[in-house]
Amino acid sequence: MNRGIQALTLALAVAITVPAFAAPGHQDTANKILQEGISSSQQLSSTSVRYQVPVDRTGKLYLSSEHLAGDSSRSMVIEASLYNSADQLLANDTDNSGHFMITEDVTPGQYYLEIKGSSLGSVNESNSRYNIHVGLE
Repeated sequence: MNRGIQALTLALAVAITVPAFAAPGHQDTANKILQEGISSSQQLSSTSVRYQVPVDRTGKLYLSSEHLAGDSSRSMVIEASLYNSADQLLANDTDNSGHFMITEDVTPGQYYLEIKGSSLGSVNESNSRYNIHVGLE
């Protein structure tokens, strides 16, 4: 009987926790830090996702997106906004074909890039994946 209770307890624990891992569209927004270069693949979400953009020198910051080569960009609306450490909006860009481009003069400090959007195509047309390009000159 003790094994039966253990099995039931394990089955209930799995039934309760597995759906949380399988939830579509879930993104861990904690500790997303962008460095110079190209980010890993990101999933576009209608909920804003905020990234830290640490800047260690004065220069011109270039931020842009690129949808993945196998994905269609038709009807992929993406909106990006750049904020300083005081949460003041510095620049933003919105594009209907999956690409944003922000260029801003910056000094050393912490900046934040916030991205949100949507894809109107079918699952076969686009899965709303993109990369973020970060450059500082």
